[in-house]
Amino acid sequence: MNAALRTNRQAQRGAATLVIVMMLFLIMALLAAYANRSMLFEQRVATSYFRAGLAQEAAEGAVEWTLAQLNGTAIDTACKPVANAGQRFADKYLSFDLSDRRMSSRITAQYLVDCARDVADGGWACRCPAADAAHVARAAMGGDRLTPSFTINLTGGKRSGTIELVTLGCTDSVVDKCRENRANISKAQVAVARTTLLVGLVSAVRTPPAAPLVVKGNVNSSGAGLGLHNSDARSAGLLATIGGAWVSPVESRLDSVPGSTVNQAVLQGDAGLMAASAEAVFMMYMGTSLARYPQHAAIRTLSCNGDCSADLAAAYQAGQRMVWVSGALSIGSNRVLGAVGDPMLIVATGNVTLTGPFQLNGMLVTPGNLSWSNDSGLPSMINGILLVGGDMQTTGRMDIAYQQVVADHLRNRMGSYVRVSGSWIDGRQ
Repeated sequence: MNAALRTNRQAQRGAATLVIVMMLFLIMALLAAYANRSMLFEQRVATSYFRAGLAQEAAEGAVEWTLAQLNGTAIDTACKPVANAGQRFADKYLSFDLSDRRMSSRITAQYLVDCARDVADGGWACRCPAADAAHVARAAMGGDRLTPSFTINLTGGKRSGTIELVTLGCTDSVVDKCRENRANISKAQVAVARTTLLVGLVSAVRTPPAAPLVVKGNVNSSGAGLGLHNSDARSAGLLATIGGAWVSPVESRLDSVPGSTVNQAVLQGDAGLMAASAEAVFMMYMGTSLARYPQHAAIRTLSCNGDCSADLAAAYQAGQRMVWVSGALSIGSNRVLGAVGDPMLIVATGNVTLTGPFQLNGMLVTPGNLSWSNDSGLPSMINGILLVGGDMQTTGRMDIAYQQVVADHLRNRMGSYVRVSGSWIDGRQ
């Protein structure tokens, strides 16, 4: 009897141990499940932070991309530079009021311009269609990979000389998915970042001269004579401002507004202009020093030897409107450079030699001396402005016709685009 009781009690003790062990296993399973849930939550948080950071980087990259495009040359519909038959990004998507520097957007469809990461080529695939084109959703790219994209929009700024830039960064290659409501964006696990800022225009020429010719030193003319023409009433028909003297002008070739005399239209012996350095004269009109002017984001450096006419023409066809020539410049072939409605600014740091027939629509600037000769019998002409920081010598027949529209373009449309300090606003969805 006692042996049977002992066996039964031992069996009961084993059952109790089994129950305790099972309970411990259950508790451990619950702890493991809780830990795994916490890990999944942390992974989701980390993924969300990663996606948000990627979207923000895409939005900020869109700002830099847009500034580069605004300061860039001619592009095609894929936003890539072209040597000819293209159009500048700024001219393609912005309208300008030349009277007060106000800018507005020509884009009719919101978020028309966009870019998506091109994983295969290791770059970005962008679209720059016509400003009045309808928005078309992009086809998905990148397969199962996380492929970011961005889009931009431009609207007129509240102050003259500014434009508002809105960029949208998206973690999906189809940026339209980031324009949906918050619920759909959350379900699709897509991150969105939006950036808004003002972009300002730094004028190519801060204070364009109100005369077709400005010379710091002396002007010496021979032959048929230098012709100056200015019928613009706003500039009072001013023909020239000269620091020194003009030797042998041909008065019959000077045309000003009615009622204006030669002495009124041609200002000689400007003591302040003569006493100023070539650097000071440059800064007076261009708005910055000769050394800092190449820092303009929109300016392009041109290297050429001998006659630079062909290189200048090619630069203009490629969308270069502000050209910097280090050293001497020579133009000696019959070419048309620039257009009155879309002028060209040429700055040469050395002496300039102009020979034979040609036509420049825009402004030519040099801190050195300028020599201009034309005995061909064909027109040799500048429609716009000539600024010389040294002396000027002319031989034969040539003309400079002041065009107010050229001055307006130089001040109110041409130049470099920069961020306006304090205008940055970013946000995430």
